[in-house]
Amino acid sequence: MRAVLLIVIVVVLGVIGWKKRDEIPFLRDATRELERQAGKVELPKLRTGNDTPHGASGGSAPTPGGVRRCVVDGQVLYTNEACPRGSAEQKVKGGTVSVMPAYKAPPPPEQAGSGIPNARDLLAPKGGTLKDKAQERAMEGL
Repeated sequence: MRAVLLIVIVVVLGVIGWKKRDEIPFLRDATRELERQAGKVELPKLRTGNDTPHGASGGSAPTPGGVRRCVVDGQVLYTNEACPRGSAEQKVKGGTVSVMPAYKAPPPPEQAGSGIPNARDLLAPKGGTLKDKAQERAMEGL
């Protein structure tokens, strides 16, 4: 019971401190110091492979061997070669491209019936049919 009361008191004091953080001197000073430090931090600028380095002229021709985005009949095609005739090349804005191996369809079966064996063939007794075995037993008994 004492632990619950202690937790409630800590939570209430935390809420009051958060609401009155501008009036409490050490919280106000800590907040101002954090804001001042955050203003000094400079985030590095990320460059993608399509960005030109500083000072380079921004030509519209894509780099050789780079990724190109081609629009062919309303469908988008990404390639590392020149776009096919009759397509419109668009600038790649950035990001990553994952190259996956091409899909290979499984080979078609050689014959329609060569796939799964027939259940009759699987369950047939070895060495002939039941009728043949019964006849052999009858002949042995004579």
